[in-house]
Amino acid sequence: MELHNSGIWANALWWNKLGARPDDSNFVWDFDFLLDDASLTAAQALEFDLFQFRDGYNYMMGSECNYASGVWDLWNEATGRWQPTSTPCPKFQPGVWHHIQWYGQRTPGTTTYTFVSLTVDGTTYSLNQSFSAKNVGWDGQVGVQFQLDVNASGQAYEEWVDNVTVTTW
Repeated sequence: MELHNSGIWANALWWNKLGARPDDSNFVWDFDFLLDDASLTAAQALEFDLFQFRDGYNYMMGSECNYASGVWDLWNEATGRWQPTSTPCPKFQPGVWHHIQWYGQRTPGTTTYTFVSLTVDGTTYSLNQSFSAKNVGWDGQVGVQFQLDVNASGQAYEEWVDNVTVTTW
């Protein structure tokens, strides 16, 4: 998949819903991505999200490589805010395929979800950060999202995504 975005502080979102998996509470999301040279000066953040809508709640396991701060941020659905981590996220080398693996969990019997670990190009970071889901009235869906965020330059950049798999149980 090829993604393209431009415009001052512009955001562009691509998603794919994979169907209902209401009994599943473990999620492993693997994918490869490649960026163009313009990403080094045009990107504000690279956003990667896995979600589950269940019993009206949105378990948004959203993440972003925040180029402005140089760390990974995690989405807190209950507060609607990004939570910075101490996990480094330097700008990705353009023209090279990078591999990401996210492992997340929904805690059965609660409205809590946890970012368990992140693997970037073979290096695994243990996160173990939990957040509360938010009741938005949606149900019956698991899916993934990719979002390109442009900085104040407004300069266009591109990202390619390949080999996307989501494993749930």
